[in-house]
Amino acid sequence: MQEGGDSLGLFFLTCYTAITCAITIRSIIKKKNIIYCALWCEYALSAVFCVFCKVYQADLVGFSTLHNRWYDLSDTTWWGYFLIIVCNLIAFKPFEVFDHGSSLGSMGKRKGAKQYMSFYAYIYILLAFVFIIFAFDNIRNILGISDLGALRSSLYGNSDNESILVITNNFIANLCYKLCTQFKYMSIFVALLMFKERHRVKTAVGLLVMTFAIYYIYASANAARGGLLIFVFCSFLMILAFFKYMSGGSKRKLIILCSVCCALVVSFFFAVTMSRVATDTGGGNLLLRNISFYLGHGPIEFSKITGSLENFAYGETIIGRLMNHYFGTAYSWEHIQSEIGYPDIGPVFITYLGYIYTDFGIFSCIGFTWTWSFFMCRWLKKPKLHISTIFIFMYYLSFYVTGNFAVGRLEYAGLITAHIIALIIRLIEEQLRIRTRRNSLPYVCGDSVYEKR
Repeated sequence: MQEGGDSLGLFFLTCYTAITCAITIRSIIKKKNIIYCALWCEYALSAVFCVFCKVYQADLVGFSTLHNRWYDLSDTTWWGYFLIIVCNLIAFKPFEVFDHGSSLGSMGKRKGAKQYMSFYAYIYILLAFVFIIFAFDNIRNILGISDLGALRSSLYGNSDNESILVITNNFIANLCYKLCTQFKYMSIFVALLMFKERHRVKTAVGLLVMTFAIYYIYASANAARGGLLIFVFCSFLMILAFFKYMSGGSKRKLIILCSVCCALVVSFFFAVTMSRVATDTGGGNLLLRNISFYLGHGPIEFSKITGSLENFAYGETIIGRLMNHYFGTAYSWEHIQSEIGYPDIGPVFITYLGYIYTDFGIFSCIGFTWTWSFFMCRWLKKPKLHISTIFIFMYYLSFYVTGNFAVGRLEYAGLITAHIIALIIRLIEEQLRIRTRRNSLPYVCGDSVYEKR
């Protein structure tokens, strides 16, 4: 299945990078939605790093058995890169139509909306406080860890890129923690909505601070620099989407908050990176090498799968892992890997298409991407955006921001959970709408018609 030698592989990679950069530049020139442009910029930056890491491998990633097999492009395919481009064009369409007709600007103005925003903020802050109080000793130990590289290795030593971490064994604290992390993006959105409407701005600040604090604890416990960067990046994109609707005072408060958060994130990122390279004996700038490698090999790994895979897994990769997660059925990635002739590159940085292609091939990649994108566009094009739509949109955004690098097998469990929660929120919205309509219907008393209050 090999397409050619290493030089031909570099040509395919360069073409992929040129096309991705061209689409990115065009989206900026055409003044597309800010989120749409930012997603293409992210993927273009990664593509550029892929080329530089290959061309300047000695300086940017180093030569070793591990890196040499990653950057041996002889088994990459042109259609592997082309598939990424096609699926990205499909998947990013909802970001282009987001805030269609300034629908975002009209949110929060309907009757009772401010009351619901306040109620949500108080509940979330309460849950966050309960988690922190009940798990305080564990949190203090987590934040005091200095060797984050060793922590990461111990948590992800199963080769599946799936953490075995348990932050707390207290049932109440664990429940509050799970709810806070599940609704983290929803909290960012509600807080920004409160800023836009200038409704209880201090409460909105508290909501943002607590949301960031909970996820910072999660990232510290997992030594997850990428997870924290992705969370902040998605939140920042939503801030940019809201910015034009906000007052000058709200903008200033957000800028201050963002500056503080960015300082914490940058310091955490470098702390994790330096901890990981502490035992690296390679030459050159170890920090630059680690960051370059992180950014510059996802698309290459996916293309290597398309050029090396001997048989499809037919659901064993994703569905088998989900069955193992939910029902405890037997599952072994090593066994699947040997059966299908999976390339010797590791099952991690293979983009959001890697496992889908491994299971069912090209048409499953396009089918999955098109179906989700189609329904996301339909929901976003409606005149009035629902909170349930925003909830799933935020998950959709984080999925494709993460998908430039790694989407683990259990990420699809998160995908299922997110849609179930969105459905529950939608049912609640319908009940509230019906109740509001009933309360506003006129009723007859004698010969007069009165409005219900």
